[in-house]
Amino acid sequence: MKGAVKTLFFLSIWIAIHAHAKIYMCKDASGKTLSSDRPIPECADRPVREYSNNGNTRKELAAPLTAEQKRALELQEEKKKAEQLAAAEQKRSDRALSARYRSEDDIAAARKRDTDLVSIQITQYKAALHGAEKEQAAGLERKQKGNLSPSMQAKLDRNDQSVRDLHKHIKDGEAELAQMNEKYDQILRRYREITTTASN
Repeated sequence: MKGAVKTLFFLSIWIAIHAHAKIYMCKDASGKTLSSDRPIPECADRPVREYSNNGNTRKELAAPLTAEQKRALELQEEKKKAEQLAAAEQKRSDRALSARYRSEDDIAAARKRDTDLVSIQITQYKAALHGAEKEQAAGLERKQKGNLSPSMQAKLDRNDQSVRDLHKHIKDGEAELAQMNEKYDQILRRYREITTTASN
């Protein structure tokens, strides 16, 4: 009786072990099919199929990624994260824009306030340039007559530098004004996109 119980005990253990047995199968670099009850070293870099002891496919193990594939995957993940960060930043920017401007009239008023300041400055520079250029022309006339004292020559030199500086100030101011208008054009376009989306 004890012998039969002992036999049944070992039989149950054998069945339990083999019920969970695995068979690994793959094709090596030459195309030869290899199989084993444990992972196959020759297939470390190749796709492997894992079967149960009854022949059913349990799962397929993909081949490890190559260095190039890993890098491509990393770049894809980096791009995805960058896009997510950009989307989050856009949401924050949109919330700030919506909080600052309640209507298109608010945007127009802000544009006028900012551009008027620069426009006034440009007008002042142009007026100063007009006077400096008149002095420059008069100085050139005196110089042609050859009756300039050293002090007068120094004054004319300073005036010439002032003309150059004023031209630069005007050019810089006009560039700033163009950038400012472009900024408000972008704000207006985005505001319209936000309000259109919100109303749909």
